Parts: sequence; structure tokens; C-alpha cells
Amino acid sequence: MSPHVKQALADLVARVLDAAPEAVNRTSFQDLGLDRAVALTEAVNAHFGTDLPTSAVTEAGDLDRLAEHVRTRLDRQAPPEAVAVIGMHCRTAGAQNPDELWEVISQGADRTTEVDDPVALGLLREHFPDAAPPRYGAISGSELFDPAFFRIAPREAAAMDAAQRILLESCYHALEDAALDASALRGRSVATLVGSTGLAPQAEYSAHALMGSDTSIMAARLAYQLDLSGPAMTVDTACSSSLVAVDLARRLLLSGESDLALAAGVYVANHPGTFVTMEALGTVSPGRACRPFDADADGMLVGEGVGVLVLKRLSDAVRDNDRILGVIRGSGTNQDGRTSGITSPSAPAQSALLRDVYRRNGIDMDRLRYIEAHGTGTSLGDPIEVHGLTEAFADFTDRRQFCAIGSIKANIGHTMGAAGVLGAIKVLLCLRHGQLPPATNFRDENKHADFEDSPVYVSRELAEWPPDGTASRLAGVSSFGYSGTNAHVIIEEYTAPERPARAVPRRRQLVPLSAKTEDQLREKAGALAAHLRAAGPGDAALLDVAYTLQVGREAFPERFAVAAGTVDELTTALDAFAGGATEVPGAHRGQVTDRRPGAPAPAAAGRDADALAAAWVTGATVDWPRLHTGSAPRRLALPGHPFVRDVFPHVWADGNAPGAAGQDPAPAHPEAGAVPSVLGALDAAAEEHLRSDPTAGDLEAALRSDVMVRELTQVCRRMLFASLRRMDVFEAAGERHSEAELARRLGVVDEHAALFRGLLGVLTDGGYLRADGAELVTTDQVADPSALTWDEDELAALKREVTADYPEMDGYFHLLTICLEEFPEVLTGRRKAHEVLFPGGSFDAVEAVYHSDGDTNGLVAGLVARYVRARRERDPEATVSVLEIGAGTGGTTAKVLPALDGTDGRLRYVYTDISRGFTQYGRNQYGKDHPFVTFAPLDIESAPTGQGFEAGSQDVVLACNVLHATRNIDDTLAHARQLLRPGGVLILLETTRAQDFFTLTFGLMGGWWSFEDDCRLPGSPLLSVALWRQALERGGFRAVRSLSPAPVREDQAYQAVVLAEKEGALEGPAQAARTASDRVVGEAPETSPAAVAPVAEPVAEPAPDAEPREPAGGSLQEVVVDAWREVLGVTTARPEDDFQEVGGDSILATQIISRLKSRFPFELDLGELFQARTLADMVQLLEAELIERIDELPEETISTLLA
Repeated sequence: MSPHVKQALADLVARVLDAAPEAVNRTSFQDLGLDRAVALTEAVNAHFGTDLPTSAVTEAGDLDRLAEHVRTRLDRQAPPEAVAVIGMHCRTAGAQNPDELWEVISQGADRTTEVDDPVALGLLREHFPDAAPPRYGAISGSELFDPAFFRIAPREAAAMDAAQRILLESCYHALEDAALDASALRGRSVATLVGSTGLAPQAEYSAHALMGSDTSIMAARLAYQLDLSGPAMTVDTACSSSLVAVDLARRLLLSGESDLALAAGVYVANHPGTFVTMEALGTVSPGRACRPFDADADGMLVGEGVGVLVLKRLSDAVRDNDRILGVIRGSGTNQDGRTSGITSPSAPAQSALLRDVYRRNGIDMDRLRYIEAHGTGTSLGDPIEVHGLTEAFADFTDRRQFCAIGSIKANIGHTMGAAGVLGAIKVLLCLRHGQLPPATNFRDENKHADFEDSPVYVSRELAEWPPDGTASRLAGVSSFGYSGTNAHVIIEEYTAPERPARAVPRRRQLVPLSAKTEDQLREKAGALAAHLRAAGPGDAALLDVAYTLQVGREAFPERFAVAAGTVDELTTALDAFAGGATEVPGAHRGQVTDRRPGAPAPAAAGRDADALAAAWVTGATVDWPRLHTGSAPRRLALPGHPFVRDVFPHVWADGNAPGAAGQDPAPAHPEAGAVPSVLGALDAAAEEHLRSDPTAGDLEAALRSDVMVRELTQVCRRMLFASLRRMDVFEAAGERHSEAELARRLGVVDEHAALFRGLLGVLTDGGYLRADGAELVTTDQVADPSALTWDEDELAALKREVTADYPEMDGYFHLLTICLEEFPEVLTGRRKAHEVLFPGGSFDAVEAVYHSDGDTNGLVAGLVARYVRARRERDPEATVSVLEIGAGTGGTTAKVLPALDGTDGRLRYVYTDISRGFTQYGRNQYGKDHPFVTFAPLDIESAPTGQGFEAGSQDVVLACNVLHATRNIDDTLAHARQLLRPGGVLILLETTRAQDFFTLTFGLMGGWWSFEDDCRLPGSPLLSVALWRQALERGGFRAVRSLSPAPVREDQAYQAVVLAEKEGALEGPAQAARTASDRVVGEAPETSPAAVAPVAEPVAEPAPDAEPREPAGGSLQEVVVDAWREVLGVTTARPEDDFQEVGGDSILATQIISRLKSRFPFELDLGELFQARTLADMVQLLEAELIERIDELPEETISTLLA
């Protein structure tokens, strides 16, 4: 160490004395004046962490003797008390516990998987249609939780963020791993430090939701549930949060403020917009693989994870004979300060942190053999980290390539606030197994990281980690937050003192097990038996097993205890009980109903294991430590509590990306999230409609409607039977048919297979067929002489009978007759369905049905009108946009437009349908009388932005009996959501109970059966109100509610209006006023839906003295200028403008590179581009690249770019 001490001293002397380096060796410290001697002493003490007096410097005389003096002082200086890790637990992608995590790490496995959540995928496609499918490290079962175990009500558990739930379970398992009875910690000064990032989104508005989503509650939740009285703090320094929590926990222990600490970190991707945000930041790997320190490193992947360490002062852990997994020898944090951007890493800050931590703790970095790096796999961050490590090592050693580095992020993704503690757990696992794991996704070293001249190297294969002579293995863990807060922890292997071999116990040992339920108790017994067989401990370990379960587990009401003399006896008893036995030799079973502490075990029991077991299972209190004289037995790692988990699915609060993963959403305009004010106004509109319409809400009218539907259903079944019988089928009772055979016999084409299956279902419901296994059998009903036949007179008589009581059924009967008349032709493919429903392109047959729902359509009209008024009251200058999906022949439009006629010109209504025929019909019917209406085709099964509609352009999206007729409801709702501005409202009018009439009419169209998802009513594309609510909540809508003109339960309503709001920040009133005036759109030709839809992102007006914005051109400078404008949001960009001065940082530089890459056929280096300070520098850099690769470009591209 001496050469490095001398060199560091030489640098200090030269700086403090303002001397030339070559003159330092000749300097006499005895001749220094007092001021300079004091300054030099302070500099030496600050650099080396020593406490030398000024006299020590002046008396040393020269540099050589001062270096020797410092070295001696460092050798004598006692390191601070260390902290022991006595327990741990984790859950990550591919691992439910530390043992499984080691399998992932040691195999170099990448456990990231593709995102399969439809909401998240829909959002990513909406914002980044060309991006590859996202991947992330997902925790398996993050939606599962055992609320009863923690005494949490299911309602409260449902409102808790998943991160809080899995943290609770993991902390409890960590205490079990440390063999600590959680109940014995109640009221003790146990610190809880949790690293977590941001504010989880709320899916509802309640006290439970607030407590369940606020990350400040994370640590407090642990302290509350476990009744701990030590400091409880949630730490948020972004990615370094949990390693900072470890540092804080260490400080609390060494200060004596706490005797035990839980240091944890947790992150769950609890928002579907996470992947959109990370994509927008430009930090996610486009290739969808995290490759730390690799030449192809291009970004990170998000990962979920939870990790917990149980910490204790080393001296206390040794005293208590704890199982010590490793020793934290030192830790520290610092801050980057001002860098090139607030999120940009700093190599000097990183190296300064490491030098400080190792010096303060008297540890030579030359001892390190492994560093778990921050290693996010970014082309800029990785080389900076390697450079910082190299600089830090330089003060301690000049050796090269002796310390391995790696990053767990390649295995499980970047777990944000949990990353640091999971890195520490990885190091502890390496120490346990004495191995260095291989780097995952690594092929070649990053060319910008100078590994050849560095002490660090990347471990390519699983390698043994031999002890370094007599010294213990030593490793470091780094975690650097994009907040600029850096943390480092030193972890050393613990070598326990030699203990004499123990003899097999001469007496039987009491092995207690308890749980909250009998099933859990038997499961516990089976798990312990399996563990003992796998571990194969000798009988000498029986004492340790018994002791661990006596003092290291909480006692629950259901109890089972074994008095065993050998491990085999114990496993035999455990197996028998786990298998269901009620009487087990040598064992006792009991149940404790009184939660108060039981009386002490009878004195007569003494140390008799059998007598104590009998007393304990009935509630007696046993003083476990008194059973063990002399040194305490060892605490072992034994299976933990088997939680009985319920499903608490993620409920997205909204589908917007509120900001970087882990960041709080940006402040919203007061209107944002104003559910009571906006949707409350719509509720008031519904009540107003029910009061003003004499038939709406009338019970008699509701009953009449219900009876009419039932009557129509019977008519449908009779007419269908008569229609199909014309195909020479169903002629006698007892005929047996399979569906496939019947379809072949009748010549049903594949196109109508689903329709035919539906028709058979209608006949079965009507009693004409019954199912017998895989066959359908005709019933006696087919032979009934009164059965309807397809005869013109009989049909006319039926119509008169029905419409006499229900004249409103006339249109339904007419359409039904038209369809069933042609069924044989349609089913066999000889006639197309649209020719039946829309003969000659006419809508006459369906129009009566489309326009028949006057009450419900009137309710919808009132809701839309009320919304427009409420919106205008809040912002009088706003132009309100309403878009109707699948308007068809205007059944709903005909009611809505007159309700809007009283508004002034600041209104736009977009009438859309997938069919241009329908939009032309709408234009002819409504265009002349309602000038605020425009018409355009829209296929809601595809992203509207790809059809010329702007995202976020609509205040209201209206869809009446149309969205169910799509392949995938989740995708469809994502597209509808794309159209809405934040805070906008979706109004759906949908049939919510399956009806035979629709199967026999609109079921002829292929679109009726096109659904491919499984969230529909059986045998139908329709959704109930409950299914709509679930789909909307999955899709990022909130405050979902249903309305009906009929006073019936929502599950009994044939039709319902469903309302939902898209959450998010609204534009401010002034901005809204300006953009509203810019967005007035007149009637647009159908061929130009872009002119209809509306809303572009508003661009700030340039300042009066600003240069006018030049139109985008094709030259290289113009391309760069456009990239600056788009990414930085500047209105002008001059060649001399400094990138960092106008707000650029490494993340924004990454985004600019992404845009430039789309124009140029070569890779751009982030580091070089970031060094190009001005716009002119960037252009010059790109020109050089273009000239170098000029042979790869077409001639016209070259002439344009270099013009």
C-alpha cells in the first residue's frame, strides 16, 4: 500500500503547497508556516480518514517519512464495528427465493419475458407503433397475497399496491430465514428501511387506496403490521434507493439507535404506461436484451423484484449464535452534484465514493475479487462506471484484471428501487457458494470501457472463488440512482470460529410446528420433512432443528409437536402427519383458542420433551432458552410459513404513462381526475332524463319491455325451427345428429360455422333439441302438429297476433322474417348476408330496429349534451369534440344531434363508421341540418392514429351497440381510449344480455362472430355490465358506472349505458382556448379523415424577438434542427446553441440519437454525440460519419443531406 500512499501524499502536497510535482520530494515540512502546515494536515486527514495532529506532519520532515507515518497509522487504526447479515429473502423474475435466484445467476440465465398485459401492449402500440414487443423481468404471482395472515381485510388488501403486499410477505420470510420469532420483536427498536420509487397510481379514491398506493407508507406498513418501534423510513433516491436503505440501516445499528434492522427494496410494474415511459426515455434496449459491459449494450429492461436483508451488529450476532450470511464492513453514499444533466452519471463522483468508503473503513481495494456493479447495460453508463472503478482502484493498487464485475440486471431486469439490495443478495449468494457467476448476455467487451488497463474484468463463465490466502473473500456492491445519489456497500465473507464437534444429543428433542389453519400445519410438516431429507443433516443437527423452530418461529393456534431422538424419527412423524394421520407416535396435536399467553408449562415436565410437547400444543408457555444450557445451539435455515394466497389482480388506475417508472405523475390541471364534477354531472343528467320522460324509469314500462323480449324470444325459436325444417331436417322425434354431421348434411359453409352453432343453441333452448353427450337429439316437440311451418299465411297470422299486443315489435318481426326466409341460402353460401340485411344497399330493413331504442338513445343524448355544457362552463373558450364510433344509420345520432343544436359554434361532432356507405348515409341524413358534424370512416379495430385521427383529440367518444362486434375488446377499448383526451369520457350503449333475436338477424354477419377473446357472454359476442366494467378497468379507464332507463338491477337489464373516464392531466384553460381556435374543422371529404380529426399537439408561439421557425427541410442541419425542436421542445435552434444550456442531458441525447438513427443507415455513438456541445458540433460530427460511410448512401440522399 505504501507506494500508493506516497503518490497520493505527493499529489496532496503539490496541491496544498502549490508546488511543482517534481519539487515535492525535496520539500521540508519542518519549514512550513503554521497556516500551510494546518492546511496540509487537514487535507491528509480528509483524504485518508486519519486523525493526525499537525505536529505529526511537521515532525515527519519529508514525504517518505510522512508516507510511512500515514501507513502505520492506517494499519493501527481500528475499523468501525461491522454489521452482520443474519437473514434474507427475495423474489424476482424466475425466482421465488434466494436459492432459486442462485440457480438463475449461476446458470447465466436471462429470465425476462415478453409483456403480455393487453393494456400495456395497447399503450405501447399507441405511442410507439414500430417498437419491438416489450420484455421485462416479471415476478410470478405478484397478484397473490395472504391478507388473513397479516390481519388485513380483503378490501384493504385489494386497495394496496402489489409492492406493499409482496414486501410484507418477503420481510416475514426474511425474519424466518434469520430464525427470529416475529412476535418476540413487538415493541422492540427494530428499524425498517425500504427503498422504493414513486407514487403508485390509485385505482379508486378512498383511505385504503391512499394508504395502499403511497410509497411513504411502505416502511410504516412493515412497522405497523409487525408492531416494531424503531425508525421506519421509505427511501427514494431512484435506482439506488434500497442500497441507500442498507447504508442507513447500518448507521442506525452502529449508532445504537436500533438493535435490529430490516433493509429492503421493492418494485412492481404497477402501471401499464411504465413501458411507454421507459421507451420514451430512450433507456430501454431496442433489441430487448440487457447486456451490461458488452459491445452491443444498448439499454436496460425493466424488472420487478423484492429483496430483504435482516441486519444486526456483528458482535451481537456472534453473541447470539446467529447464522451469519456475510458481514457489511462499510458503506457510504454521495451525490453527483452538477453534471452535464440531472440524470447523467459522474465517474469522478463514483470513484470518490469508493475511495472514501474503503479508506474510512481501513480496507484495501486490492483485496476485492468481485464487484456487483450498477451495470444497466447502457452504452454511456457502463463505460463511465468502469472508468470510475479504475480511478478508485488506482489509489490502492496498480494490478490489472484481477477483480470480476457483473450485474444482476442482465438476469432479471432493472428492478429500480430494489436493484441495490438484490445486488447485495447476489453477492451474499456468491460468498455462500464460493463461486463467481458468469455474465449474462455478454460476448465482447464494450470498446469504450478500457478493461485492458483496469483492475476489473467481466467474468465469462461460472468460476470458483478461492479464498485469498488467510483473508476472507471480499466484494463490493454499487448502485447509482439517476437522481445522482450513489451508494456503495462492502461485504465480506464471515468465517465462524472453530467449534468442537458435537455429540448426538442423549435426550429426545421437542420439535414444535404451528400454523393458522390445519391445512397449513400439515403443509408445513411435509415441507420440513422434505427439507430434512434433501439436506441430509446428521442426528447432531436435530438439536439445531429443534432450537430453530422453538425460538425462531411465531406460535399460531394450530399446533403439532414431535418428541424425537433422531432425524429419521422426526421425518417419519412429519410424513405421517402431512399425509393426514390423526394419531402419530411420539407426537402431540392441539389447538389454542385463547390468544392470550398461556400459563407456564408444569414444573413437573422439566426438560421432558414429551411432557413439554403435550403442554405446548394446548397453549402452555415454554421458556425455550432454559432448555439449552451452555452455548446456544445454531439457528438453521428451515422452510418458512406457507401463505394461503388469494388473487388480488392489478387494477390499473389509468393507462397513461405519468412519467418515468417510479416517478410521481406531473401535477394535473384541477379538472384532471375530477370524477365527481364531470361524471357527477352526467349522473345528474340521467336523473333529469328519468324525471322528464314519463316512460323512462317507469316500472310498468320496464315490465312490458321484459315481457316483450320474452315473447320475441319465443317467436324467434318457432320461426327458426320452421325455417330450418325446409332443409329436410328435424322431421321426427328421436333423430340423432352430431353438429359436424348435421353441418355437412345441410351444406353449411365454414364461414357460417359459428352462426350454425348458435342456431343449434337457440333450438336447444327452445326445447326442439336436447344434448346427449356429443350428439343432439330431436325432442317430441318437433312432432307437435301445432308447430309453425314456413307458410305465408301462418307467418302473417303470427305477426298479427304478436303486434296486436306489442305494436313496437313490427320492425323486429319484419327483419326477422327477411333473415329467416333466406337462411337456407345464407348458410350454404349461395347468398351473402349483407344482401339480406341491406338489399340493394338499402337500410330500410334494419333502420326500424336501429331507431327503436328511443328511451336509451334519449338517455345517451342527454348525457352528451350535459357533458358539453359542463365542459363549456369550466372553460368557455373550449371547442368540445365528440366522436361517434360505428354510427351506422344514426339511430343514436338522431337523438344526440338535436340535443346539441342549442350550443354555439365551438362544437365538433365526428360521425364515423367502418363502412363508407354508412358515413355517406349519415352525410345525406344529417349533414345539411347540423353544420358542426363531419363524416369520416374509422375502423376501431385498428389504431385511429394510423387512420388520420390524432391521439387525445376527443372530449367524448360515443359508441352504441358497436364495440362488441370486434375481435378483441381490450384492443378495441385501447383504440377508443387513444382518441380521448386526458379526462375525456367514453359513453357506451350496449345490449348486455344475450337475445335470440340478434343471433338470428345480425348474427348473419361475419363480424358478429369475429370475437377471439374469452370475456363474452356464452355463445354471444355481447358483454354483461360486469364484463364491460372489468374490461374498461383493465383498459385504463376509471370511475366506471352503468345507467339504465329501466328500474332493474344491472345484471337484469337488456340494455345499459356504461360511462368511464380516461384519467390524466388536462391542458390548461389558456392553452385550451388557443388550441381550440386552431382546431376548428369544417366538413371534410371522406377521403381525408386527417382533416376531420383533429387535434395536433399545440406548439408554443415564438417570442416576439425570436427568429421565425424555418420549415423543415431535407439538409443535414435541418434534420438535426428538427430533432432538437421535437426532443427539447425549443421553437428555434441556432448553430451556436449549446445542447446542455438549452436543457439537454444524456436521456434527451439518447432520444435525439433515436430520431437520427431513423434517418441514417449507421450507428451513432452516444458518448461522442454528447460531447458535441453545440448544434453546429453535432452537424459536423454527423457530416464526418456520412463522409466515412458515403458508399452506403444513395446519391440523391448525399446531395440532399450535404447541401
